[in-house]
Amino acid sequence: MMQQIFNISLAETTPASETTQARSEVLLDQLPSGIVIPGSVLEAAVEISAGRYVLFVTDGNLYEESLTIVLCHRDAGVEEIIHIENIYTSGMFEDLAVHSDHIEFHFLGESRWSLSVADSPKFTLPFFGDPKGVKRSAGFKKQLYVTSYE
Repeated sequence: MMQQIFNISLAETTPASETTQARSEVLLDQLPSGIVIPGSVLEAAVEISAGRYVLFVTDGNLYEESLTIVLCHRDAGVEEIIHIENIYTSGMFEDLAVHSDHIEFHFLGESRWSLSVADSPKFTLPFFGDPKGVKRSAGFKKQLYVTSYE
């Protein structure tokens, strides 16, 4: 069952520059995991199943914030990363609600987002199916499915 957890933190390994996002190592119970992810501020962590987590991460930039969502596994490392951002738009991550089959939160103004996680990668066409503002690496498989509504 999905649940928000509080035993994960981040240790910044590379600061942000004008052209790159900060990078941080994931700490599990204050111990290094070897998992390095983009971002420097952990907004929330949700355990999807034993050792499998969704991390909501920002860079702490109030004027042009983006949200990085990382799916990772304690043993396998990073499985998938998506970004929610709109140029010249500020956003605050808030109102996290964890349900049995999805996670909801507010980001970028009044937008309410819903995130569901597949147990294994599913075939999809790249560049189709994501709401405006969602960016991800091109590929034919994904596990993170996100929708947005006002």
